[in-house]
Amino acid sequence: MSKGHIIPLVHLAHLLHRRRLATLTFFTTPLNTPFIRDSLAGIDASIVELPFPENVPGLPPGIESTDRLPSMSLFLTFYNATKQLRPHFEHSLASLPTTVCFLISDGFLGWSTESAAKLGIPRVASYGIGSHAMAINYYIVREKPHLGLASDDQPFTVSGFPNIQLTLDDLGQLSGDPHPTDEQDKFVQEIQVPPDTHGVVVNSFHELEPRYVDHWNSRIGPKAWCVGLLCLARQKTRSKNRTELLQWLDSKLAMNRPVVYVAFGSQAEISESQLKEIAIGLERSGVDFFWVVRAKGVDLGEGFEERVAERGKVVREWVDQLEILQHESIRVFVSHCGWNSVTEGISSGVPILAWPMMAEQRLNARFLVQDLGIGLRVRASDGTRQGLVKGEDLVKLVRELVDGEKGKEASRKAKDLACAARIAMEEGGSSWRALEKVFAEVSEKRTTELATGLA
Repeated sequence: MSKGHIIPLVHLAHLLHRRRLATLTFFTTPLNTPFIRDSLAGIDASIVELPFPENVPGLPPGIESTDRLPSMSLFLTFYNATKQLRPHFEHSLASLPTTVCFLISDGFLGWSTESAAKLGIPRVASYGIGSHAMAINYYIVREKPHLGLASDDQPFTVSGFPNIQLTLDDLGQLSGDPHPTDEQDKFVQEIQVPPDTHGVVVNSFHELEPRYVDHWNSRIGPKAWCVGLLCLARQKTRSKNRTELLQWLDSKLAMNRPVVYVAFGSQAEISESQLKEIAIGLERSGVDFFWVVRAKGVDLGEGFEERVAERGKVVREWVDQLEILQHESIRVFVSHCGWNSVTEGISSGVPILAWPMMAEQRLNARFLVQDLGIGLRVRASDGTRQGLVKGEDLVKLVRELVDGEKGKEASRKAKDLACAARIAMEEGGSSWRALEKVFAEVSEKRTTELATGLA
């Protein structure tokens, strides 16, 4: 129950509805319902609420999604609490008035595989990440090749991809911890794809990462279907009443002034000292920028917002990120490389300045820069994984992506990928066909299993 995991499922729901492939029921918890209901506007979908466990030791009340956690140090406490949803889910699933043919559930709710099996329902998982991160993480968890490295920048490889050089800087905190706690190790093992899951729907398209999805399907499994980019399932409408933010971007476009969009998602914890360095970098870069700051009331430096008022917009509220990225004035996306943000950047044809924070984001950054060539990587000024990125280093990277040769090449490649993504989602495209195959293959397998059971 994280926005990064919910959003692609909502987009998938829109796609299924539009293509008349399924009728839909969403299972969620009370505090997540308003977001999901708003996101499903225009779709004839039912919502079933499951009561979130109360009085969980260590977990403040009123938290039912990870973006509400006061600190990500409570993540495992929250994750373990979600297991208590299982009996309510199984009862509600069994009580639905219509026959359930198919379950798509979040990969972090691994117990839902057994729940579905009880009722003879095939389950497909959704992890909200790409095939590249899925495949690399599989070998990291299984082989632990990073154990005993002399330094963070010492290269290593995994057996599935011996030609890829990795370092600890490419791994997230949990998967890259050489000495995880028992609780951490248990979590990492529990979220692996269960072998009795009928497959994985991936918010990607085959042409984006063919090497990795083909490897997964031929060497790892269960089968992965690339059905994205799912953000393209949203019906884009241009409102006559342009918001103040869009009007501001319109004015920049009219003046032929490129804008750098800066956003780090809903969960990244960024220190005040780092936020001030970002402010210094944006101010000294001389470029126009649109910066979404999650932390409210934080000091970005005395007089900063007043000094940059003519060319910089600092926003402390929710924005429609895809709408912003699709605006023609946006030239660069400074991103934490959460997979939803990556897909939105790619679908909009915008180069990415990769600044990963957590989870699989470091692998995503590696993929964007080294495999796709659509961006540059931000690194701490002292060369460590968790060090401070200085403002002057940010200035160089931003200017290079806005005006430099590397930026021009990244922009060209990003626009090519955006075109390929749209083709994949159109009728007859690879993602269009893959979505039909999900239902055809899983339904066929279920029919065979039922026939075997009756025999």
